Amino acid sequence: MNSNHHVHIIDKSTKQEQLAALREFSNNTNARLPVLFLLDASSSMNGIVRGDNQHILRQEHSDGINWNIVTGDNLVTRIDELNTGLQRFISDILADPLAKLTADVAVITFARTTTTVKEFGPIRESDSKLKITASQENETLLGEAIELALTELDSRKRIYRAHGVEYYQPWLVVMTDGVPTSARHRELEERLKELTAARKLSVFVFGIGRADLSELSCISPGRPPMLVNDQKFTELFSWLSRSVRMVSMSVPGNGVSLTPLPEDVWQV
Repeated sequence: MNSNHHVHIIDKSTKQEQLAALREFSNNTNARLPVLFLLDASSSMNGIVRGDNQHILRQEHSDGINWNIVTGDNLVTRIDELNTGLQRFISDILADPLAKLTADVAVITFARTTTTVKEFGPIRESDSKLKITASQENETLLGEAIELALTELDSRKRIYRAHGVEYYQPWLVVMTDGVPTSARHRELEERLKELTAARKLSVFVFGIGRADLSELSCISPGRPPMLVNDQKFTELFSWLSRSVRMVSMSVPGNGVSLTPLPEDVWQV
């Protein structure tokens, strides 16, 4: 028996994935822009950004920070605002025929562990129900999450190549609050610098709330990390969808200069 025989046995899920990819790439031969959203869902993202009649019930220590536990009416948390922003991105992409063919989007949340909220693929109508929930985990393993994101982007590029699909420089969009609770992100600094310098990756890092920008700068080669006003997520995601549109109108391999972020997004 040929010793390579076992290579041909593909499990069902892989086969289904391959068929789905085949359909997806034969129906739409447009160049793809892979965009991976890596979003912090640690328990501190339950921080309240606005609400009425707020009363402090008690204090708790979580994610390296002391928090007031609050009660009130119409309370809106940071994760609520993030969801509103993400939904804006989804509806903007759906409304633009070319961006809709180009954007290849995955959404992964992280705290101590990671959760894939949306696998790589086009934005579909059903994604308008997409929702991120804050985890109960109060650790933020940022570096580990970025390593996973880089692996996911690599395997997506392999799939493009296998199907002869052109692609734009991949985007990694990271949003995090608080401080990373391990040092792994610092060990990725060189790798991220190399990828960015070789134009193999574009990283956008947005700090939320009490994020430590000096810690975040090691994962943000090419452009400094920015502190975002957590009530301006919608504007931020609108800017990201406009940027996707600009890329989708360009030729793969050509540099695209994105418009600057609206002033008020980062006036915290």
